[in-house]
Amino acid sequence: MNDMEQGRVGDTLLCGTPYRVRRHIGRGGAGDVYEAEHRALAKSVVLKVLHPDLCREPRAVERLRIEAQVLARLSHPNLVEVRDLGQTVEGRSYVVMERLMGRTLREEIEARGKLPVLEAIGYLEQALAGLAAAHGAGVVHRDVKPDNLFVCAPDPSGVRRVKVLDFGAVKLSPAMWPAHGALRTAQGVLVGSPRYAAPEQVKGRAVDGRTDVYAAGLVLYTLVTGRGPFAPAQRLDDILRAHLTEEPTPPSRFAPEIPPALDRIILRALEKDPERRFPGAAAFAAELARVAAWLTEAQGRHAQGQEEQVTHGGPSAAVPMRRWVVTEPLDPHQVPADVWPGRPAREVVAPGVTASAHETELPGAASVAPAPAASVALVSAASVALVPAAPPRAVLLGLLLVVAALLGFGVVVLGLG
Repeated sequence: MNDMEQGRVGDTLLCGTPYRVRRHIGRGGAGDVYEAEHRALAKSVVLKVLHPDLCREPRAVERLRIEAQVLARLSHPNLVEVRDLGQTVEGRSYVVMERLMGRTLREEIEARGKLPVLEAIGYLEQALAGLAAAHGAGVVHRDVKPDNLFVCAPDPSGVRRVKVLDFGAVKLSPAMWPAHGALRTAQGVLVGSPRYAAPEQVKGRAVDGRTDVYAAGLVLYTLVTGRGPFAPAQRLDDILRAHLTEEPTPPSRFAPEIPPALDRIILRALEKDPERRFPGAAAFAAELARVAAWLTEAQGRHAQGQEEQVTHGGPSAAVPMRRWVVTEPLDPHQVPADVWPGRPAREVVAPGVTASAHETELPGAASVAPAPAASVALVSAASVALVPAAPPRAVLLGLLLVVAALLGFGVVVLGLG
């Protein structure tokens, strides 16, 4: 939509409503999304406006109304907030939501590629918290995917909150939503996105919270590997067949940094049989939290060990030390700063040891990157210990005097002091 069209829409679309359009954000299967502003309060919001042709279908209008009512009732920090529901003078239904700053997980992946494991887990834990609240209220999302998970800009403490978007495809429990029991999906109809559809969705069978668990598992797989778990496919039949028959590749095959525990968790979420998955989003999130705690603790231990060895020179069998030795006089300006920051290297190898371009790994402090200077070589501590050092002249003089005294000789020392 160009500037002229945006201006025309802004003048006419929301005429007679409390809102004015600022700009067109995007278009989905059900309607257009606009950034808007409350006329009296000057507060930014987002409007989802139903397509004109769908406004003539009572079922589509009812779904938009249900989406607004569901989100208004749930009111969870990890679910997008709904603020109003209305209709334009032209008869187009709209729902008003909070304005979020940030980008979707799909945009995050496109910009950065696969994400660090802990970051990805943190995002999915938040999304699962929102989904767990929905499941507890008898609501199945049915369209969990990176496009519908929004990562907000960092708050003052640096935290990026995740919000679950688009509840337009929800499945409601008749027991908990009796007023909407008549709104049912036709038998055999796939509701959701093919690439993130659970096997039971593909078959047109009953869905529940475990359906969202499957989709969330696919999202996490994509976040930590940068790809999906099945062979790449473009044809719809091949995409759907993979959900039914193809076993997912363990994510660590594409991202070796993924620990076995996370492999098992993701693969459990992707089980073909819902009975073998986590019973709900809360159980899935709890397992991820345990893995995240273990990874955080392991990283902390590693960082602490590195710091101790840098500051105290403590031993470590796991982290080898490269020891720099100077074998001939050096110009301090030629010594790389990463050898010993702030001063030139001055450890001298014992006479008799031939300098050579090699290095020996020793158990000890953290590694220091080797320098290309030809006058710097690496030798093992054992090699140095095996080479007898030339004794100082003062020591020789002392020994000579002792021997002379024992033998009863007088010794005149000349030129030895």
